Amino acid sequence: MKTLKFVSALSLLCGVLTLSSCLGEGGNTLSVYTTGSIYKTNTGTSYMYLDRTGLSVTSDELQSEDWEEGDRLLATTTIDFDNQGTQLSNYIYNATITGIHQFDCKDYLYNGAFGAFQSDTLPSLYSIEPFINYRKDDTILTFAYVKYEVESGDAGSLELIQPKMFDFDTKTDTLYLVYNKGNIKESKSSDYISFKLPQYPVNTDINVVVRYQAASSNFSTGGNDKTSRYFSFTYNRPETLN
Repeated sequence: MKTLKFVSALSLLCGVLTLSSCLGEGGNTLSVYTTGSIYKTNTGTSYMYLDRTGLSVTSDELQSEDWEEGDRLLATTTIDFDNQGTQLSNYIYNATITGIHQFDCKDYLYNGAFGAFQSDTLPSLYSIEPFINYRKDDTILTFAYVKYEVESGDAGSLELIQPKMFDFDTKTDTLYLVYNKGNIKESKSSDYISFKLPQYPVNTDINVVVRYQAASSNFSTGGNDKTSRYFSFTYNRPETLN
C-alpha cells in the first residue's frame, strides 16, 4: 500500500508552481513544488514529468512505491544539476522528491441524457487557474479545489460530463464539472483533481461550467450568474495524433 504524505488544508494548494534556484559559486540547483504525471522507461522504472516545467525527474523515494503510468502526484522536487551521478536516461534528472501526495485522475463521462445543470456547489475552486496538460497518450484538465469532509457514508465526488457529441461544424464543446457533496461535516479540505479530456479531432474551444462559492476571484471566468461560471480553454490537437 502506498504511504503518501497528505499536506492538509490550503497549504496543499499554496502554489502549483513555486520555483527557487541557486546559481553560481558551483551551485546549480532547482526546487519546485508542483503537480506531475508518472511515466515509465522501457525497463519499467518510474519517473515523474513535472507539469509546465519541461523537466522529468526520478528518485529513490519515487521508486519505493508501485506507481502506475499516468498517476498524478503533487510533491516538492529538488534537483542538483551539478551532482547527477548516473542518470536513469537522458534528460531524466536525479532529484530529491518529498511530501508526495497522489490525487485522482479520472476519465470524462459522456452522458447523452444529461439535462439541466443541477450540481451541488463546491466550497471553492482555489486561486490557481485550471490548466491543460498534453501527455503522451491523452490530454488532461487539472483543478485545485476545496471540498467538504465526510461525516459518514458517501464521500463527495467530482465528475466531468460531456452531455452531447462534439460539434465538428462549430469546433466547440461544453463540459460540466458536476459535484456531489456527499454526507458532509463542517470541516473542509483541499485537493487537486485531473480529468482526461475527449481526444477531439481538430483544435477545439472548450467551455467548462462549474458551480463554486467565491465572493471574489482572480479567475478568468464567464457566465457569472451567481449560480455557475465557465472556464474557457483551447485544445490544440497534438501533431502526434494526426
